[in-house]
Amino acid sequence: MKKLAFFILLTAAAVVPGCGSNTIQSLPTTNTSGNWEAQMIGGTGPASQINFIVNFNVFITNGQGTQQLTIHQIVFFNTGPDSCFPLPTGTNGSPVNILGSMDLFTNPGTEQISGTMAMKITSPSGNVLTLTANPPSGGVLGTNSSGNMTKGAVSGTWTMTSSNKACAVNNTPPATFIMCQNATSCSTS
Repeated sequence: MKKLAFFILLTAAAVVPGCGSNTIQSLPTTNTSGNWEAQMIGGTGPASQINFIVNFNVFITNGQGTQQLTIHQIVFFNTGPDSCFPLPTGTNGSPVNILGSMDLFTNPGTEQISGTMAMKITSPSGNVLTLTANPPSGGVLGTNSSGNMTKGAVSGTWTMTSSNKACAVNNTPPATFIMCQNATSCSTS
């Protein structure tokens, strides 16, 4: 019996060190920040002129799921009394309400980032611009460089609801957009 007990202890001692040799890999994280320039494609009249720059950041760990964007500022181009977003930054007592979220995944082997994004921007007059970036017709792409997204690109579809017919845009045919991180142009492939 002593020999059997000794053999079991010896076997256990040989197995236990093997458990400690496996290290748990930490999940990749992505910090996304900076200015993102958005170009809308489609729409007519004032609705075709709602390009903007938005500054936001989000911190995501692989597998964490969708996280809210922390939005710092948005500035519209082509503003004026007849535009769908007449104030360039939504200031002067008439703030633009903007909500957004992303879900990002970094491939640990290639450091390539992929994911989804949603953004909803509401003007003081009630115009609602909705951007959706989901595969297969769009999404978020980039490179993870030491935990920070670089070369970020977002593509997808957009709609705008409004009581002003010149600002209303539906998805027949789909109106599309592209957003580039810290650049005026980027690739979504």
